[in-house]
Amino acid sequence: MTVDAVVAGAGVWGCTVARRLAESGRRVLVLERRHAVGGNVRCETDAETGIEVHTYGSHIFHTHIPEVWEFVNRFVKFNGYQHKVLARYRGKTYFLPLGLALIEKFFGVELKPCEADAFLRDEARSKAVFDAFFRGYTSKQWGRPPEEIDPSIIKRVPVRTSYDVNYFNDYNQGIPLSGYNSLFERLLDHPGIEVRCNAAVRLEGGAFWVGGDALPCVPVYYSGPVDELFGYRFGHLPWRTLRFETERLDVRDYQGTSVVNYTEAEVPYTRIHEFKHYHPEDAAVMNAPKTVIMREYPAAWKPGDEPYYPIDTTESRALLARYMEEAAKLPGLVVGGRLGGYKYYDIDKSVEAALSLRLLGQ
Repeated sequence: MTVDAVVAGAGVWGCTVARRLAESGRRVLVLERRHAVGGNVRCETDAETGIEVHTYGSHIFHTHIPEVWEFVNRFVKFNGYQHKVLARYRGKTYFLPLGLALIEKFFGVELKPCEADAFLRDEARSKAVFDAFFRGYTSKQWGRPPEEIDPSIIKRVPVRTSYDVNYFNDYNQGIPLSGYNSLFERLLDHPGIEVRCNAAVRLEGGAFWVGGDALPCVPVYYSGPVDELFGYRFGHLPWRTLRFETERLDVRDYQGTSVVNYTEAEVPYTRIHEFKHYHPEDAAVMNAPKTVIMREYPAAWKPGDEPYYPIDTTESRALLARYMEEAAKLPGLVVGGRLGGYKYYDIDKSVEAALSLRLLGQ
């Protein structure tokens, strides 16, 4: 196939960009370094139970952006799943986010919504809640005390003065009825798109290569690690990584919900995922006598590890700026996505970024 554009990296951003390019009449070559497309949203079906296991940890689609919802619904339909997260602290289970349900159980009180703000303005109570539900968890997640972490990261935790225990307040939520993998397969199912997996892109001598073959001199939309693209010439951008332990258990239901956070610093993992709960519409899976769980362990990242969460510091922002300056010197290169942009994205925000991107040549 004659190629008009190359997309390097077939995660959320890359697959959306590839579809846009193809629908604009371009012939697109999609290159993915892993064995399959989907990035960190890739799932695998457990052969024994039929449960869709989120290979790289739980991903829930949620958005309030109409254009994004309309776009993804062209390819898959969603089951309406509403995400609810529990927290375990000192042998008791609480509803997250921080709201009336958690406050009342933790302190043994009854409050009206109008009383919650004043109740938590008490410094001792506020500190007790923070220490119980955020200090240990945040320290495990980022490997540092909360005081050393960018406040915007902690602010992603919802806080409410109501009994609403839905973790996200987006009115469009769910898991694809046909599974996440079907979303990527259908995004790339276009006569103008060719996909090659196990194909890592590198930059050498001002040209892009895959193996021993130079790529055509066409625009390249790159969503791999931007520091890797330039041979780490200024150093490695810092990340946090994750390690997962997956188990198939001989019980119908292990924890009663999809995600339970373990907030104490002494517990080595941050979360346990139980994947069957993402498809409550699937009676065969929900009633199966077995389940699949996954324990999630944050860890310090080193070269060769999978990068998950960018570490936002003054130094990392300066380092990223140097790599972006190098990228800007290549007029046919567009860098984006979580790895390329060195930015944490929810799925819908990654789709939005790809939909709003100005395609080269337009």
